Amino acid sequence: MMTRLTLIAAGLLAAGCSSQPQGDSYFPLDVGARWEYEVAFDINNTLTRDTYIATVARTIDYEGGDQVFVRRIEVPGNIGIEYWLRKDKVGIARIAKRSDIDEQARLDPNARIVLKLPVTQGASWMVPTEPFVVAPKTDLGQREVKMPKVLMTYTVEAVGESVTVPGGTFKDCARIVGLGNLPLYLDAVQGFTDIPITNREWYCKGVGLVKVEREEPLSSMLWSGGKITMELTDFKMP
Repeated sequence: MMTRLTLIAAGLLAAGCSSQPQGDSYFPLDVGARWEYEVAFDINNTLTRDTYIATVARTIDYEGGDQVFVRRIEVPGNIGIEYWLRKDKVGIARIAKRSDIDEQARLDPNARIVLKLPVTQGASWMVPTEPFVVAPKTDLGQREVKMPKVLMTYTVEAVGESVTVPGGTFKDCARIVGLGNLPLYLDAVQGFTDIPITNREWYCKGVGLVKVEREEPLSSMLWSGGKITMELTDFKMP
């Protein structure tokens, strides 16, 4: 089961951004860069919020000579998670992750594309993932269930958009939409049902990820669903 920390999500620091967009990259990976976000979890009509912080902690030497950057996600006072991101001519892909309680990073069986490069309208790719929101409501033999994988198809639906978030209004943004279906056994009456999952992301030149909307609509006696909305509140480039 994925935790909230596995989504790059964020909190309630609605201050003005301390930096201005720099360069033309949709996903800056400068060591020392820092982003703060605001996130709202609307699950079973209950709204909760958290503060998450993302940083580019360091680079590492990796086989093949590819550039690998360590991007750290944390909630103040809680365990953080590091993601190893490889950047090459194909794009930016996650190849491993490590939480603060792990001695070593765990390599992914296959690299997971985060952003295909160059960012062009109509470009698409597929990524296996797990649900962020859908989860058992109770411990009626369901809490330890292994959630099925979801194969998401991501498409760059638009470029050159403007996006307004608590941290400001940003231009030159790409809107990327991921679509997938979660096959889930609801109960003996409904049997298996495909739960549609929609993930919308906005990446802006010189800033990076500024907004995410994740929808996993589901309401049943045993399962909960809902929506996560994440918006940039502050960022700082080195």
